[in-house]
Amino acid sequence: MIQYMNFVFIHPPRKIEKNNIWSVINSENPPLGLALLAAIWDEQGHTSQIIDAAALKLSVQEIIERINPVTDYIGITATTPEISSATSIARGIRKIFPHIKIIMGGVHPTVFHKELVSDEICDMIVRNEGESFIIKLAAGTPLHLIPNLTWRNQQHEVIINPDALEYADLNNLPFPAYDKLPMHLYHSALGAARQNPSIGMVTSRGCPGKCTFCFSGMFGSEIRFTSPERIIQHIELLQAKYNIREISFYDDTFTTNKKNVAELCQLLLDRRIKISWSCFARVDTVTPELLALMKEAGCHQIMYGFETPDETILKRIDKRISPKQFLNAIQWTRAAKINIRGAFMLGSPGETESSMDKTIKFAKNAGLKFAVFNITTPYPGTALYKAYASKNSLLHYNWDLYNLAQPILKLDTISDKIVKQFYVKSYRDFYLRPIFIFRHVFDVRSLSEALMYTKALFKMTVLLARNFFHNKLF
Repeated sequence: MIQYMNFVFIHPPRKIEKNNIWSVINSENPPLGLALLAAIWDEQGHTSQIIDAAALKLSVQEIIERINPVTDYIGITATTPEISSATSIARGIRKIFPHIKIIMGGVHPTVFHKELVSDEICDMIVRNEGESFIIKLAAGTPLHLIPNLTWRNQQHEVIINPDALEYADLNNLPFPAYDKLPMHLYHSALGAARQNPSIGMVTSRGCPGKCTFCFSGMFGSEIRFTSPERIIQHIELLQAKYNIREISFYDDTFTTNKKNVAELCQLLLDRRIKISWSCFARVDTVTPELLALMKEAGCHQIMYGFETPDETILKRIDKRISPKQFLNAIQWTRAAKINIRGAFMLGSPGETESSMDKTIKFAKNAGLKFAVFNITTPYPGTALYKAYASKNSLLHYNWDLYNLAQPILKLDTISDKIVKQFYVKSYRDFYLRPIFIFRHVFDVRSLSEALMYTKALFKMTVLLARNFFHNKLF
């Protein structure tokens, strides 16, 4: 007979400094991966709890105070910028609850699984996807028979189990356990949503791109999609239970499967589902016909990962798109009357002052509604990280600063100080233009939206001024 167990899932807070642009524009998304695992665990007859310490802004002590002492497992997810916070939480739990098994998962633990287990930060690491693991653990499967698991046995030996041969079928998974989350605290990134309440959703796993700055090893080589009918059911659940009025689709590339997207749009129209939405896309995955249908079905904004208009740099980061495709996508998207949010990178291999200036000018002149500028960050597991770590060309290994706002790469062509200068310059030049402010004042749909933008622009102005005087950047 299986003993019923309690599992506590923890989403650690991410440290965002006050002088970081993301302190102004950042979204607050539900930990969908943890909520999905909690739903699966509960389906097996066990009990679970989710502590979203990021949304709730909890300290380590406050997290510990919320943990039920009668708990068998604690699972902590972590990306690279969250790993120091996750480690502190794990150590704090170990002191108070030494009997509880601590499990970590997510991108960073997947890459450094052996180190984290051997250093006794945790007892186990779930590499890659966690659905198969949680099902087998709930069923009482011996640890040595669970794929994707790195663990420590009673002799303190680190055991690395084989990778799973199969990946999860997204259509057979339950909906996330939203009832365990502080749903009132979630919101889309600044400017990404026209209506509130808004929330993020992911409908696929994987990406057609093989960019050097992305880690694609988590979800296998093939892209998997949720069926349009299942997505509709998910949207209807969110509307009925939480009055959600807008969805931000955070798939790496939402428009990879054009047929899927077209079918989803047609279902939204046929069933007269009133929902506005935005998504991420590559410029080589859209057509004029698809964009027109997306607009009709409620899409009001697309974020394209342009990165840079410099063709040499695009090739170096293996983006596999061209500036001509930029212009086509921009023309088609504007013709469909969908707003464009552009994502750009500064400080990539081969970068110069001239190329960064070119990126900023492109962003200003492309007719974008919003722009996000990031400093190229080599996350562990990516080809970019491996290349620069192998030649000792990373400036540091302070994971807290792998936050898209600090230079990490030691470039041959430009100093990290100049990269930081252009990072601040990019936001100043794009957002503090009189024409940008004028357009947004007259384009708002409500008083609340006007107040939101005014507050954000004020914060951004103060932030940029602080960077200007503190770092003497210009």
